[in-house]
Amino acid sequence: MIKLILFLKKIHFFLLFIILEALAIHYYANSTSYTKVKLVTASNYVVGGLYAQLSGVHSFFNLRRENRRLVEELAQLHNELDALRPDTTRYVSVPLSARDSALLLDPAGGRRYEYYEARVVNNTFTRQENYITLNKGALDGMQPNMAVISGDGIVGYILSCSDHYSVCMSVLNREFNTSGRIKGEDYFGSIYWDGVSYEYVTLTEIPKYAPIEKGDTILTTDYSSIFPPDVMIGTVESFELQNATYYEVKVKLHTNMARVNYVLAVKYLDAEEREALEESVRYSEGE
Repeated sequence: MIKLILFLKKIHFFLLFIILEALAIHYYANSTSYTKVKLVTASNYVVGGLYAQLSGVHSFFNLRRENRRLVEELAQLHNELDALRPDTTRYVSVPLSARDSALLLDPAGGRRYEYYEARVVNNTFTRQENYITLNKGALDGMQPNMAVISGDGIVGYILSCSDHYSVCMSVLNREFNTSGRIKGEDYFGSIYWDGVSYEYVTLTEIPKYAPIEKGDTILTTDYSSIFPPDVMIGTVESFELQNATYYEVKVKLHTNMARVNYVLAVKYLDAEEREALEESVRYSEGE
């Protein structure tokens, strides 16, 4: 009973304090024009700060939805652009007497790549063999050997698919390999990861007479049957001549592999035809 009485007294004193504070503020606000302006300015500052905080919270919770919308639009734009771009490198097979097949340019052109948006649901980058899981699978059009890129550059390529998920080999995998070239030049080499840092890959077999400087841009090439050409890989951090014949180049990845979220999966529409053709030529030469 005594505790209840003490509690009620505390509430009484608290309410009395609030009333007196309100009266004091009212008196202060109506005393002079100067105090009115000061009070209004202070209240606007407090209310504005609260609105800014609420706006920031709202933006944070809508960020994922906005990112997904942007990636969907990016995939659509890539598909539309690829359909409009003149194709000067499309391959077709033509029977010849000397060979079973040969590589010729197709004057008709046509689409070469198809783009699908996806979201990363699992990602490792601290191991020697790193993998990425996407929230799209075979029922969404995903297939093995589809390239995976982000808005910043290469990410990896798909290894296996279930109905609803896909597992990709990350560029941060000791087994990963593709080709890369110096932007503005015809010199190209092999891209691989040395397993040291998630920020860097290595470009090797660049001829010693190739013009190369720190800061040069490294892009994917037409030689890949997985990645579209001219996708950003990174920039030259340093380079060193090996055996007096070729450069080994340290490339800083443009994609932050520790923060990959939304990506595009890219299907090379002519991959099977190209691989079958190249295999038939290798087989005929082997005979």
